[in-house]
Amino acid sequence: MTESIKNDASSYQLPDKTKVPSSNTMDKDMFMKILIAQLSNQDPTAPMEDKEFISQMAQFSSLEQMQAIGKGMDTMMLNQHAGALLTYSNLIGKAVSYEGETTTTDATGAEVSSAVKETANVLSVKRDGVDVVAELSNGKSVSVYELTEIKTKEEK
Repeated sequence: MTESIKNDASSYQLPDKTKVPSSNTMDKDMFMKILIAQLSNQDPTAPMEDKEFISQMAQFSSLEQMQAIGKGMDTMMLNQHAGALLTYSNLIGKAVSYEGETTTTDATGAEVSSAVKETANVLSVKRDGVDVVAELSNGKSVSVYELTEIKTKEEK
């Protein structure tokens, strides 16, 4: 019995990964091809009813409009992110404060974390996903939403 298990295990192979996975998305070109095939292959003695044809054209129109809305939303989001980056670029050259965290060891040897106000000059700002991050002169990167104070550049 154990011999048959060994034979089955040695003959197992991983599935072929060279196949391209099929996409379940339907675009307007695919819709039009299906509609044309349906019209060209219909029974001439019982053609498609007007209601069905109008319904399918309405679905096609809705699909196009939804795709246009999606593209518009993508463009709007990109513009919003670019606008945020431009807005926060005025921080470059300014001194900013934020809450940092330091860890110290107490008398018993336990690590203790405490919040500390840190100040540094902004060297640059960059977008990190949906967040805008300030690169600081102390080598740290801080989200602009964590800044607690903004003032003119500190003199050294």
